Amino acid sequence: MIESFYHAFHGIWIGLKEERNVRIHFASAVAVIGLGLWLKVDFNAWAFLAVAIGFVLTTEFLNTSLEHLVDISANGEYHESARYAKDTAAAAVLCSSVMAMIIGAVVFVPKLLQVFHI
Repeated sequence: MIESFYHAFHGIWIGLKEERNVRIHFASAVAVIGLGLWLKVDFNAWAFLAVAIGFVLTTEFLNTSLEHLVDISANGEYHESARYAKDTAAAAVLCSSVMAMIIGAVVFVPKLLQVFHI
């Protein structure tokens, strides 16, 4: 079991080291956590934010792994079905990111309006 955790953490490390979008999503997660702490969001808001963050990171890692598998199977050649696989995996990340942005807006906009007395 320890070896399984090692491989999982190694995958996170590889993603952070090699993939720009993984770094962007991790940085966004840190920013969301910081904003949540600053605005003192309640337990339910934290639950929604945690699910949104987890879902975006999960889809990004799945997208990254699928891209690598498609690249291996395509042997450097163009295949339309390989492109479709990559594009639809990227669409999953887009969908989860848009939903996370909506959740973030629902949680943070009212709090920010209070802070800035708007």
